[in-house]
Amino acid sequence: MYSEQLIWKQGGWSGSPSAEYKGKVQLVLVFGGIDVVGNPNRFNEIKTFYPKAEIVMVSTAGEIYDRQVNDNSISVSACYFESTKIKVARIQHNEFEESSLCGKNIVKQLNQKDLKHVLVFSDGIHVNGDDLIKGMNQNITTGAIISGGLAADSGRFKETLVGLNEVPKSGNIVAIGFYGEKLMVGHGSKGGWQTFGPVRTVTRSHRNVLFELDGENALQLYKRYLGEEAVNLPKSALKFPLSISNENGEGQLVRTILGIDEENGSMIFAGNLPVGSKVQLMMASFDRLIDGAFAAAEDSFKSNRTKRPELILMISCVGRKVVLEHRVNEEITSVTDLFGDKSIYTGFYSNGEISPQLNSVGCSLHNQTMTITTFTEAA
Repeated sequence: MYSEQLIWKQGGWSGSPSAEYKGKVQLVLVFGGIDVVGNPNRFNEIKTFYPKAEIVMVSTAGEIYDRQVNDNSISVSACYFESTKIKVARIQHNEFEESSLCGKNIVKQLNQKDLKHVLVFSDGIHVNGDDLIKGMNQNITTGAIISGGLAADSGRFKETLVGLNEVPKSGNIVAIGFYGEKLMVGHGSKGGWQTFGPVRTVTRSHRNVLFELDGENALQLYKRYLGEEAVNLPKSALKFPLSISNENGEGQLVRTILGIDEENGSMIFAGNLPVGSKVQLMMASFDRLIDGAFAAAEDSFKSNRTKRPELILMISCVGRKVVLEHRVNEEITSVTDLFGDKSIYTGFYSNGEISPQLNSVGCSLHNQTMTITTFTEAA
């Protein structure tokens, strides 16, 4: 396996494609700021760099390139696999009645007996991430692992973009299937958030739309906690996500806000909040978030001990970036310090993270976590 990186900033491109691999690269992962990644000129340039590759483009709330987090840049990671085959699929969410059907359909396009891993990138506003993953989990080839993330738009929560071999568009879901026994994939996902306040019960909701907690309007409750910051909703609520017990009752998932509806007093979350669920507000310190990123890296290393990874994909939540502010690079450094200088690092800040837990194959939608997927090919 061979990987190389390029980056675009306002001054233009830094780096150039390898002459040896330019025509061999099969997959290019492109993560870019919402205001620049949809520019047709950027797609055309990348297509010129790697004319035979499948090009996947995703809008972000921050781009991870090597050991740095950038804004309004375009991070390009080009991959050549010696023994691993890939297959790509794209669907539009409005072609299906439910997000779970989107998940079922896109996995159906990729299912083969030698499927090892599926990397999925989805619109981060219009798609219900919980339902998308539910449909994928129920229909994926036994033993295959799913990871990925929901596209972002720098915390605006208005429109996100995803594309496959075209300029990225709103509403798209793209998945890449990896096939073969020589590919080794590691995964890890950790948060670092801490619950506070009373345990509350969801008394009125519809999928990922929350109306009431303990019979009280949820939006008004959030506004009380936020105080003066309530005028900056929904972005200010990123500092106070909800903890919810997962479906099997083992452990907690974190749910972050995507939007609000003042007219009906509701809050829209990235994942479902079923009636009867027990939830708590959460908060975090700088150090706990950075420690969480390091723990995710450790888990991904434990799940793939055979060889030091060649490509490390980090997907962290926009909410973590809001809290960490100028210290955001520290969570990236906590990962790169563990894996060292010989690996390629890429990724982005998202509206939701997709990963199994350690020692698990079943995938979940996470919010407010650092999730890591590592790729290595055996000799």
